[in-house]
Amino acid sequence: MYRVMLIDDDVPMLKVLQQMIDWEANNLQIAGSTYSSAKALHMFEEVQPDIVITDIGLPQKNGIELADHFMRVKPEVRIIFLTCHEDFHYAQQAVKLQADDYLIKDQLTAEQLEQSLGKSMNLLKMRTGLIHREGANYNSQLFRQDLLQRVINGSPSEATQAYAAQLGISWTYPWFALGLVSIRLSSFDKRFRQTELPLILYAVYNIATELSESYEGITPFMEQGNIVILHNFRVNLAQNASLHLHHYLQRLRYQCLHFLKIQPNVVSVTDKMELSSIGSVYQDIFHGKYEFYENTDYTMLEASQIRTRWFQAAPQGFLDSYVSELERMLMKQDLDGIRAALQKIAGTAKELSIDPGDFARDLSSMLRSIELMFSSLKFEEDLFAYLGLARTLEDMMELVERRLIQTIGTRKTGAGSPTNEPKLQVIQQYIDQHLDDNITSIDMARYLFLNPSYFSRYFKRLTGLTFTDYVHQYKMKMATKMLRMSGQNLESLAMELGYSDRTYFSKVFKKYVGTTPSEYKAKYTARK
Repeated sequence: MYRVMLIDDDVPMLKVLQQMIDWEANNLQIAGSTYSSAKALHMFEEVQPDIVITDIGLPQKNGIELADHFMRVKPEVRIIFLTCHEDFHYAQQAVKLQADDYLIKDQLTAEQLEQSLGKSMNLLKMRTGLIHREGANYNSQLFRQDLLQRVINGSPSEATQAYAAQLGISWTYPWFALGLVSIRLSSFDKRFRQTELPLILYAVYNIATELSESYEGITPFMEQGNIVILHNFRVNLAQNASLHLHHYLQRLRYQCLHFLKIQPNVVSVTDKMELSSIGSVYQDIFHGKYEFYENTDYTMLEASQIRTRWFQAAPQGFLDSYVSELERMLMKQDLDGIRAALQKIAGTAKELSIDPGDFARDLSSMLRSIELMFSSLKFEEDLFAYLGLARTLEDMMELVERRLIQTIGTRKTGAGSPTNEPKLQVIQQYIDQHLDDNITSIDMARYLFLNPSYFSRYFKRLTGLTFTDYVHQYKMKMATKMLRMSGQNLESLAMELGYSDRTYFSKVFKKYVGTTPSEYKAKYTARK
């Protein structure tokens, strides 16, 4: 009997997997399950599973990092990844993990799960693998990250070049150019979820590394959510070094569009730099977001330009005058009016040359204030995370415009459903009757005598949310009321709402409310 380990940061999803098939009948045993990547590392050592089914988008260590660790401990282990997005096949073409399978959570059926596990068991029998990475390759990645840190920290050039040579990277020429490649988040947001961002970045890095094999002197690194490109060159009349790097970056952009359907942003500094000066230039570009107001996704700079660019601190309340206008357009469901208001906001920011960090902060505050005015308007927290990460004004405004227009579209099409389909009131009543239980979409589908896959699709169409998200949101609203109205401790409150683990309850509470239960209760008590 093969031993299986399940990892997902959503406890109901773990329950769905446990209920979905007859594990023993398939010659399988669930040896362990956990919602925590930290616990997963220890559990793997203890149970030594043959197959691991893990979510990709885990906090702390994501599924990719866990898979790397597991394969170093037990090279023959089989990996099956879970993902939330139906367009994930675009990323599979670029990600070199070659897992046994990628399963889409919202569309997962018992048949699909059994087929994937069957594939893994056959591979275990043959003791050969589609996913195998040599320990030396993994360590090479760690060494390469260490090399970039030496460059960024301004370590002595000779020692850094000697260290690079030990890793098989030949930096023998005197000059360097720099490229910074980031993901345009508005293009990412069209196809993927926030939890899949590390995976897509990893895919971009794989493409960059593969392309670099055809371009002399170019070395890609993955750093702080971006791809850093270093180009080592000499002045040579026979070859234009700037054009060489430009051609590489253009091909990288094309490959990202072709394989991943995402648009990268590129900043390059192509004038001659010594290795010792690369670190300070990189820090200036990364933290300064000098491309923020450029109306292009490919910005070419000279080092001297970076030192002369400046931004202005945002005047207090400089977006306040736009709030009422945007609210009126939302009430009228005027799409053109919304776009016009957002264009005015962007124009003001550009005219005043507002610091990108200040603008992201004030724009987020404005959206949260608008959110409070409309009961049907709810921004997902990933939007605010994207606003902080976005490197261009155009990217930020496209993200906001799409979310506002999606909200209006949901409100326009959300009324009514066929009479022969289950009503939301019936579903709500079932949730109320099972508050102290950890109910899943499978439980709900059985109660309604529906196929689980059909119910998941139906519920997403009805509410715009997955069933798990809906239940969590509903329970967290109840939790806030209970924290305000009763003096019960967190353990009993969590149990009353179907969360047997206080840590998991606190994690879910913070995800949907924005603070921990203790912080929320303390803030409410302080107001009395």
